[in-house]
Amino acid sequence: MKLEKVRSRQLPKKPVIYMPVKWCREIDICIGEQVDIRFHQNDIFIEKANPESPHNKRYVTETTAINIPKEIEKELRIEPYQPYSLYIDRTHNRFVISLEQEEEAYMN
Repeated sequence: MKLEKVRSRQLPKKPVIYMPVKWCREIDICIGEQVDIRFHQNDIFIEKANPESPHNKRYVTETTAINIPKEIEKELRIEPYQPYSLYIDRTHNRFVISLEQEEEAYMN
């Protein structure tokens, strides 16, 4: 899996991720469409929805944003203003959000 870093920021108070329009177009994620949101360790994956998948689903807003589901927020212990990096994975046509944990954030 080859990732290209899009940006690093802090999450807003409520965990919302804004995805750049040009990258959404490139991986065929459109405004108003559903996306699957799943996680593994400290990474969250956002990809075009598969109707058969059991993963959380969210609609892409007009500002190409998605809300992180509460279940994932609780499971990963996401805090307001937590640092993260957004990557694009062209091989799998998805976004990858890599969360920094508190101890990592303090060490940098």
